[in-house]
Amino acid sequence: MRMMVLSTLLLLSLSGTSVAAPRERLFDDPMFRRCVGWMLSGQRGALIEDVCLDEYEIPPPSLFLCARKVQTGFTSSIDREGCAIIYEEQIKKVRAGYIRRLPASED
Repeated sequence: MRMMVLSTLLLLSLSGTSVAAPRERLFDDPMFRRCVGWMLSGQRGALIEDVCLDEYEIPPPSLFLCARKVQTGFTSSIDREGCAIIYEEQIKKVRAGYIRRLPASED
């Protein structure tokens, strides 16, 4: 439960909106709610994955499932290695990512 709350807060902070009204409308969107459910559970996302990633910029559930396994334990060494590979790929993306310039008022 705590992971779900933290994930939702992370998602809201990444959304880039600063007004409460658009956020409320976002949560009223059934597709957004399905995407958040997919992100946290990793289930029933085959047909909505592209929409979730492109339209809402919701990260894939593998990141959250692996984070949960770090806390609860892996089912095997292969499972653990799979999560390590996922995170190594994310590290490469982070290091290759660009740093956007913030307006002077936000520095």
